[in-house]
Amino acid sequence: MSRLFRKTLVLMIILFGIIATGTSIVSGWNLYYQLTQEYRSKGAAIARSIAGSSVEIFLDRDPATVQAVVDQFAAIEGVAYVFVADRSGEIFSHTFVPGIPPEVFAMRRPAPAPAGEDRLVAVDLYAQGLGAVTDIAAPILTGVGGYAHVGMDQSLIRAKILRAVIEQQGLMLLIFLLSVVLAYIFVNRISRPLNQLADYTRSLATHDFDAGLNIPAAIEALPQKSKDEVGNLAESFMDMERTLQRYLKDLKETTASKERIESELKIAHEIQMSMVPKTFPPFPERREFDIYATLVPAREVGGDFYDFFFIDEQRLCFAIGDVSGKGVPAALFMALTKTLFRVTGGRQNAAAGLILSRLNTEICRDNDSCMFVTAFCGILDVQTGQVDYSNAGHNLPYVMSNGVVTALSNKGGMALGVADSANYGAGQIVLKPGDRLVLYTDGVTEAMDRKNELFSEGRLEATLRGVNGRNSHEVVDRVVKDVQRFAADAPQSDDITLLVLGYAGLGQTEERTLSALLKNDLAELQRLKQVVTEFAEQHRLAPELVYRVNLALDEIITNVISYGYEDSSEHEISVHLSWNDPNIKIEVEDDGRHFNPLEAPPPDTGKALVERQIGGLRVHLVRKLMDDLEYRRENNKNVLILKTQVR
Repeated sequence: MSRLFRKTLVLMIILFGIIATGTSIVSGWNLYYQLTQEYRSKGAAIARSIAGSSVEIFLDRDPATVQAVVDQFAAIEGVAYVFVADRSGEIFSHTFVPGIPPEVFAMRRPAPAPAGEDRLVAVDLYAQGLGAVTDIAAPILTGVGGYAHVGMDQSLIRAKILRAVIEQQGLMLLIFLLSVVLAYIFVNRISRPLNQLADYTRSLATHDFDAGLNIPAAIEALPQKSKDEVGNLAESFMDMERTLQRYLKDLKETTASKERIESELKIAHEIQMSMVPKTFPPFPERREFDIYATLVPAREVGGDFYDFFFIDEQRLCFAIGDVSGKGVPAALFMALTKTLFRVTGGRQNAAAGLILSRLNTEICRDNDSCMFVTAFCGILDVQTGQVDYSNAGHNLPYVMSNGVVTALSNKGGMALGVADSANYGAGQIVLKPGDRLVLYTDGVTEAMDRKNELFSEGRLEATLRGVNGRNSHEVVDRVVKDVQRFAADAPQSDDITLLVLGYAGLGQTEERTLSALLKNDLAELQRLKQVVTEFAEQHRLAPELVYRVNLALDEIITNVISYGYEDSSEHEISVHLSWNDPNIKIEVEDDGRHFNPLEAPPPDTGKALVERQIGGLRVHLVRKLMDDLEYRRENNKNVLILKTQVR
């Protein structure tokens, strides 16, 4: 039995029940009314016949004669009793066996009828032994001679009604069963093709569309067999399979093409990223300056670039640029611009304004795409700290000097590639030891959050003021992290590129620093070891010294991560390593709760381990490993300084 037929059967049963109940109530009421009227009429006729049969008999009150009259009417169907009462209500003849029921005695006596009026009186009563009856009283001589009473049995009425209802319901049941059979045939005729369509639809999920169409013959024949909605539905399903086959074929071709494009874009990304310097420090032997840069493309490839190289032993040429547009066209234009920058900037007579002027001329040649690029170019004299620079419509860099952040004055002209006759002026600035020059693209200041609010120059300046005294690597990391934190989960709209150049000067060549920003996660300890290893390789530190530094930092950082924070949020721990032969200085800074490890009492190593007070062992071990420890609380941060010497 199909689900459709079961639903149809339930619906038919409900409808049958409603119709049968309503029909029974209406027909039963009509039948009751008709039968009641019929029986009352019959009772009235009997009562009148008795009352008018022979008035002299009732007046003489001959018991035998009166009883004979009464008995002959008692045998009629439906008559429950017959009795005659005089005008005072006394019964002098009746058919009750064995006696007159008390309910009959209690029955109200009919009032005498007016003269000349033959009025009947009907009363419904329930008599013990008789059941429900309708008593009909006819006056004898208008009540002067008494009343003739006939009781009509109501149970016969109910029996006839019940029999009529049963016959009616039987007929309806027969009609219902016939309807069920016809409904089954009709629903089965509909449900069979629907079930075939359902099976056909389920099979589409596992169908191999590469093998071609697989429409069953029964489904193909449905539109011809069923010229109704079922046939239309079958035709629609077959059209759906044909459409699915075409769609999947197109999707497979599109997916293959997309994968090929993604693979090519990935290779293009790798090629583009290989075009910008990624090895830092790029000139380990040069102590006069500190340079670091990063490029975070918004797509697989982008239009930002940076570059730096020595023109000669004394002059470092550097630049940053941003090509108009995004994607592959911008990436190709970026590759062209960077290559031309290397060629034009590598000449001995190179000057910042002259480099941009020559670069503009080359870019404008055959620039049918009308693309342009903004760029900033500078040349650092590593001996004097003087920077000659020129700007081609680019964001002006910032100078960080003793905690003060200022933008360079604009010297230069319009973007490269706009007009081949453009002029580019030059400016100069002298960096003092410790100053830093921050170059960036508009992907930094125009980064947007979900509310479309810009990161802005103001936020960038605030970030730069907060990293005063940090090395170039740390400045770049902090700016990128602040931009990404500001944007949160908003999509990156443009490439983010930064280049930071710090000047140390000739008098600072003996001191080198290396920094790392760590998260409050014990997994960061492995990265810290890599930083220490890099620092040791730069200064050719002895393995024994590297071991002591690693062990001391491991103890300090583990203690901060494990006990320094009262929440589960992400925090930063900065570590600065500096070398000034023969001294090593390590500075650990965290924003955890206030804790001075130097105030912790030394552990009593003479006691058993279970008897010692908890804590103090890590600080005690660090004291043994380092020559000197200092602590201060500064700007709501713990600053711990560790010092040691090469032994």
